[in-house]
Amino acid sequence: MRLGIFSHIVLDSIKDTEGFETESLGGPSCYGSIIAKTFYFDVVLYTKIGNDLDNKKLDYLNQNSIYVKEDQIDVKKPTTRFRLVMNRDGDRDLYLLSKCSPIDTTFLDTDGLDGIVLSPVIDEIPNEIFHNLSKARKKDKFIMLDPQGFLRGWNRETFLITLKKQIDVNIKDITAIKADESELSVLTNGITGIEGMKLLRKKYNLDFVVSTSNNQISLLHKKLVYTLDLKHRTNIDSTGLGDILTAGFTCSYLKEKDPLWGLCFGVGSVIGALDSKIKGLEKVPRKLNIIERHASYCYNAVKFKIID
Repeated sequence: MRLGIFSHIVLDSIKDTEGFETESLGGPSCYGSIIAKTFYFDVVLYTKIGNDLDNKKLDYLNQNSIYVKEDQIDVKKPTTRFRLVMNRDGDRDLYLLSKCSPIDTTFLDTDGLDGIVLSPVIDEIPNEIFHNLSKARKKDKFIMLDPQGFLRGWNRETFLITLKKQIDVNIKDITAIKADESELSVLTNGITGIEGMKLLRKKYNLDFVVSTSNNQISLLHKKLVYTLDLKHRTNIDSTGLGDILTAGFTCSYLKEKDPLWGLCFGVGSVIGALDSKIKGLEKVPRKLNIIERHASYCYNAVKFKIID
């Protein structure tokens, strides 16, 4: 099966709570590609990188089946680069240090794809993407959106990224959305929790809404809300966990067509990454049996609620 991922490949400089700083390739294109490969998917990337990736980083991408075409390399601009400063309260400060050119979505051929993940990191996907993908949606193509990059504002003086108060993109023709509590609030004018998920589903005519809040992950599908609670962990590298969840859920659902197992395998992928206690891309599970073990645990631990 084949998954298309729309997102910049990025360079992450991560400073943990102890003051140690590491650099890693990242972004949904990287985290999503690796987890999709674990689910035995081929990945087609719609991405951009800059002129500043050395051969070691390019080799790392190829070794992990993250393939960038020659016309996806911008020879004039650097790769999108973030600095993440982890706080002891579990939150983080995010800074944008450089930004590559937008992804060209003018001539899209998605016929060979089984599913699509739209996951911008900072406005690199043009607003026209939803119009351009309407043909794919009419063919019942599964399209998952993580709107984080559409909701990020950037202070050019401090480089600090903050959450916008409203979205300025006309979202339409998608199947599913994954949003954290803050993003859900922006998309629904302040409504969170189950009511926010219901409102979001109605607003965008969605089949699935995945919502994350602290250590809780929920899925709304039809008249059921499934919820999983993760155990509290301290001093973790949370970078890319949302990307792992999004791609893990998408791949599992595309293979099994079972929403509950999709949630369990998505969350199982996240647990596998957390339990590795490794930073950066190396924490992504490379063996499906690791994810399967965690998914089985999730299946037995899930709570569900029937809604109107």
